Amino acid sequence: MNIGLIGYGFMGGAHAAAIMHIPGATLAAVASHNKPSADGPTRGNLDLKTEPLPDTVRWTPNWQEVVDDPTIDAVDICLPTPMHREAIERAFANGKHVLCEKPMALSNQDCEELLALAKASGKIFMIAHVLRWMQPYPYAFDFVKKTNNITTATLRRSTGYPHWSGWLRDIKVSGGAIPDLLLHDLDQALQWFGDPATVSATSIGEVDTMRASLRYADKEIIVEGGWLAPETPFAASFSITANDASLTFADGKLTETHGNESQEVKLPEHDAYYDEIAYFVECCRTGSAPTLCTPESSAKAVRLALLLMQSRDNNGKELSWQ
Repeated sequence: MNIGLIGYGFMGGAHAAAIMHIPGATLAAVASHNKPSADGPTRGNLDLKTEPLPDTVRWTPNWQEVVDDPTIDAVDICLPTPMHREAIERAFANGKHVLCEKPMALSNQDCEELLALAKASGKIFMIAHVLRWMQPYPYAFDFVKKTNNITTATLRRSTGYPHWSGWLRDIKVSGGAIPDLLLHDLDQALQWFGDPATVSATSIGEVDTMRASLRYADKEIIVEGGWLAPETPFAASFSITANDASLTFADGKLTETHGNESQEVKLPEHDAYYDEIAYFVECCRTGSAPTLCTPESSAKAVRLALLLMQSRDNNGKELSWQ
């Protein structure tokens, strides 16, 4: 399967490195403003795996050329968020399968219309919510499914203000930290616990932050963090608490507790970007719609992000999910 990668910045470099090692997948073309060099793509705030592109990969500064190329079977969209809709629409119009970095879009209407286009196209459509493949989050999902009487959970994610990215730091363009950075944890909260009854959010910092409360009949889920001072290192953690058990991920260590006994959970090393894109490739090969990360769930995560932005901008007003 020939894949065309559109965008070779922070995420694009990680996607390219993964694609080049997936059996049955060929990175046939890359579109980016600047021709990729041996130095690799812009690194952003994470030390993601990347490697030089081989000479067999065609480069063009025009992403439309990749989408229009009849030899390309699927496109992997790593463009700035405001360009997602146009690229997805054009890809479906040209009969391509589509993998697109999150968020799908920045409005509920755009998401709904893209879902309809995907359905009408008959092609595979998936949004790249990599946490669904990134241990320890799948382990936590299994913990939630098998554990009774969960009372609370907190998911945290923070990093420095993205001064390295012109479009990302422009909140009018990117939407800011909630639909970009914290969307990861909002998607996890929805996957783990389903739809909340009500939500609210307040700011907890000076840059672009949030402490969100998702309220259910029997529990409260907290999602907090955001963009902090520019040099703040990236950090992610979570804790899940039940009446007689808990699961905590902090400082790279996953710990499961039952009663008075705690044990560190050893997780296998893996490349979540590889696993994510390999899953997409397999869906394309078999013609099976993705079930591990449905486009409908990705649209729902955008809806939750927008609702929490509305609450935060209204001094923490509690809003109904329905």
